[in-house]
Amino acid sequence: MIVATATDTAYVELTAVLLASLAEQAGPGIDAVYVFCDGVSPANKERLRLSYGREGLAFIDLTDAMGAFSARPVNHHLSRTAYARILMPLTLADVTGRLLYIDCDTLVNGSLAPLAEIDMQGHALAAVDDIAIQVPERHAKRNLDIGMPADMRYFNSGVLLIDLEEWRRQRVSERVIEFVDAHPELPMMDQDALNGTLRGDWLALDERWNMHRRLKKGRYVDDPSIWQDARIIHFIGQIKPNYSDCGHPARTLYFEHRARTPFANAPVKTKLGRKVEKRVRRLKRLFGRVRRAFGS
Repeated sequence: MIVATATDTAYVELTAVLLASLAEQAGPGIDAVYVFCDGVSPANKERLRLSYGREGLAFIDLTDAMGAFSARPVNHHLSRTAYARILMPLTLADVTGRLLYIDCDTLVNGSLAPLAEIDMQGHALAAVDDIAIQVPERHAKRNLDIGMPADMRYFNSGVLLIDLEEWRRQRVSERVIEFVDAHPELPMMDQDALNGTLRGDWLALDERWNMHRRLKKGRYVDDPSIWQDARIIHFIGQIKPNYSDCGHPARTLYFEHRARTPFANAPVKTKLGRKVEKRVRRLKRLFGRVRRAFGS
């Protein structure tokens, strides 16, 4: 099994911590790790390499990998890296077997070896139900917006276990690209497009493989033990664990892994800093769209 993630300049620290946790916790059976990069400097790539600290780490430039797909829409929530998971099976054309895609805002918290043995029952993809299913009206609206029945299962795309041969046989990447082109208004373009394309044709994994929760009135209200038992912890939402106002129950674990990276002594970010970063990212994406539109 191979593991892949994607990052840009805003998420280098989070990616470094993910890689440190992967090296520490993933266990045997990981043949290679690929990091798809959008604008990541050589210096930061070296920091990522040091964070992983093992052989088998490779970087792929996302601009080259995306080709014409780089012109697809982005918004304030999603950058171009969101599309990487759709294109990885095509970009890694010579790789066979299973690919585990993990968002860069995750931590590996246990052995990943069982994922190599799960019977995927002929599905190209295995994933975890999105937390939105706990709010029926939100789940129904999201499904209806992408043309699915209101009660059809909808997965979170932050962790995807892919059978590469089956994915390619079913032309999943190509079909998802067609879906994106037909629905440019979708707020969760990668996740909505994957769900809208597969329409329930995927294998549901236990939530411990992508443990994610949303804030409720500014707090995490679930039993803290769910984070201890999770194999992959996913820090969804805008408030990441390296922000001063983050109250995530697994934040301490994040800093334990960060201590083994070149970001060990990096200052935590503030709420104001988050707002500034968001605005800068919006301007960069606008500039990128303009530049690509004029072919420069």
